[in-house]
Amino acid sequence: MAAATDYHLLVPTRSNHFNTCFYCGCIAAKHDYAPPQQYLEFYLATREASEFLKIPVCNECHELVKPCKAGTLDERHKFAKTKLAKKYAKALSIYDMWTVDELAALDFSLRHSIEAGLKLGAETTERLNFFGFDYEAGGISQQVHDSTPLQFDVFGECFDSFREALDFASKAYRIPKNALKEAFADNGNSFEQAIQAIHQQVAEKEFNQQLKQQCAAFAKQHKQAVIFVHKQVERYLSENADMTITEALQHLYDTRVKPAAARR
Repeated sequence: MAAATDYHLLVPTRSNHFNTCFYCGCIAAKHDYAPPQQYLEFYLATREASEFLKIPVCNECHELVKPCKAGTLDERHKFAKTKLAKKYAKALSIYDMWTVDELAALDFSLRHSIEAGLKLGAETTERLNFFGFDYEAGGISQQVHDSTPLQFDVFGECFDSFREALDFASKAYRIPKNALKEAFADNGNSFEQAIQAIHQQVAEKEFNQQLKQQCAAFAKQHKQAVIFVHKQVERYLSENADMTITEALQHLYDTRVKPAAARR
């Protein structure tokens, strides 16, 4: 194994970041290595991208990045964030889905559980939003620039966090948060597309219910097979997008049912 002296210690430029985990902002207790010490000889032989840094990290991040074989600080930083998000996915979900105001209606045990999730979710969100700090290593100073803050747009209303946008969209458009969150992920991470998709699904469901009910009533009234009525009406509607169910049923009566009855 390579000695620690083969690496340059990453030292914060500002004193308020001393003893701070570069990956999440918690108290640093150990060091991570980029590249990992056990792969040092590989990186020296292959000249794969590596920075030879000794990085202050907290105990948890130290454990989380152990499986990571990447040799650069940025890669290991991103790996730690991904692992943190996965580990605390449940708490993050609670944090996204609930607000403190919504807890009052819950019984004590559930409220206590949700409150714990909110607290842990808030802490994890803060850790995930930590972008590191300016530092010096090997006599070279490096500035760490925050990523461009994400903004979430809901039909012209802009929010700095997914949580705030989800809460607003859910209330404004009367869509359960769970359904809206899933639709957001399934529709290009866009609230507008998600809301439109959900509204379209609701409209289609209502239409299909009306189609089923009206076709069944027509079939019973005119002594026709339900499947025959349903298929004919669907065909008429597919051929004319402006036609309503009622108009399609009337067309079926005028062209098929009434002439057949007259021949009997």
